[in-house]
Amino acid sequence: MLHLIEIEKEKRRRNREKIKSTSERARSFRSCPLEYFEKRLGIKPETIDWGMIKEYKRHRWDGSINPFMELLNAVAAGNWAGIESATGTGKTFMGALLVFWFLECFENALVVTTAPKQEQLSLHIWKEIGRMFHLFGLGELTKLKLRITGADDERMAVGFVAGINADEESSTRAQGFHAENMLIILEETPGIPLPLMNALQNTCTAPNNIIVAFGNPDSCLDNLHQFCLQPKVEHIRISAYDHPNVVLNNPSFIPGAASIEGIKRIEARFGKNHPLALSRTRGISPGQQAHSLIRLEWIKAALEKFRLACTEGEKIIEENISGIYAVGVDAANSEEGDKAAIALGRGEYLLSAVDFQCPDSNRLGKEDVYAAIIKYHIAPDNVGVDGIGVGAGNVNALKEMGINPVNIKGSAAQSLFEGEVEFYNLRSQIWWQMREDLRNGIIALPNDEKLFADLIAPKWFIKNGRIAVEGKEEIKKRLGCSPNKGDAAVYWNWVRRKRKQPALVSAEIL
Repeated sequence: MLHLIEIEKEKRRRNREKIKSTSERARSFRSCPLEYFEKRLGIKPETIDWGMIKEYKRHRWDGSINPFMELLNAVAAGNWAGIESATGTGKTFMGALLVFWFLECFENALVVTTAPKQEQLSLHIWKEIGRMFHLFGLGELTKLKLRITGADDERMAVGFVAGINADEESSTRAQGFHAENMLIILEETPGIPLPLMNALQNTCTAPNNIIVAFGNPDSCLDNLHQFCLQPKVEHIRISAYDHPNVVLNNPSFIPGAASIEGIKRIEARFGKNHPLALSRTRGISPGQQAHSLIRLEWIKAALEKFRLACTEGEKIIEENISGIYAVGVDAANSEEGDKAAIALGRGEYLLSAVDFQCPDSNRLGKEDVYAAIIKYHIAPDNVGVDGIGVGAGNVNALKEMGINPVNIKGSAAQSLFEGEVEFYNLRSQIWWQMREDLRNGIIALPNDEKLFADLIAPKWFIKNGRIAVEGKEEIKKRLGCSPNKGDAAVYWNWVRRKRKQPALVSAEIL
């Protein structure tokens, strides 16, 4: 027994000596992480510093110039960084490298990595940490924890599950992370709840407390993009078009990373200018264009109004809202093409907008829509259905069930209202009404990024002296898909109450 104790003491003594010697050497790498990666971990520097590759001398950068070097320069200077990235660019690998660098180069260091789900932690950055741990060779690696213990120096990296909806307990736990030298790495940042992100930022009080946020951007409203816009954050965008595999046309340069074929597959699936394609191939956060009908700030205000009537988990409290129920339906009749969408709301509050494949428009009316009508006692005047094309089957099916819905024919002339405002067709008028209700803060919207992307998609213009809103086919051609949820929500807003006044045009844009 004594012999075993002595062996364990000797093992710890040697470990402390090893940590001491490597730490003294590692201090020189604090300001040059790339040199640490190369000399300590054996990483080829050109896989990170893409500017070292001769073919880049004539390369025209699509995203940030030499993005990983921009990141390393930021963290070496103690600055925060937000990285909006295409898929397959190596951001997870870089995150694992930063964990090793920070732990070894700084005394009493704490590294916290977080992601919305545990499997995202286990399968991404911690998988890379496990794969390269033999190169690092210090401390003890267990599940989501790397611990290095010296004489008067303890260093640790931990994986912290953010959760999809951060509760008070998880935010409180996040506030408990404190260290003189601390690095926080956020993976899949768009999915990390805002309360938890705020808690992690608030816990960074020392000069060498650094946050690095990675992710594929979903929209200008997501938490990653909003983090990138903060004044003290280095905003970096990594495009797959800048990756060595693409520039060199050699998918084997960094195996498993971005490639020309991968880019083509994404663009063929969604369309080159579709928001998802821009996000996944170029790291561009889908945002608003100059002639967008609906502005992001109006959507943010509508979301905030919705949240004020909700619990912390964004579940609506029925006592906080009133009014009649209404439903808007964007019909479809395809197993693989455009999806159908149903938007349900009460009073000024849109409660949900769901889309799904719908191979039978008639069944959509007889089952899904009729079930909502019966459940919420919705009057026919408050049921708005796109009755053009495949939507006609939906309208007819409802009539067979004794429901005569509002048949919204977008190509028809605008409704006859008193006033001087003229619209090119009914679709333009209905979408404009949604615009005005959002602009004036009348309606509330649930947290649904796809819905938000749909609502900011249409453009508006003047045609023959009348206000016209971009048609569904034009949007589909431009973006690669129809704004199904957006259309359903617009129909809901149109039928949720009777309108006696024209949809007024704000003078600021005319």
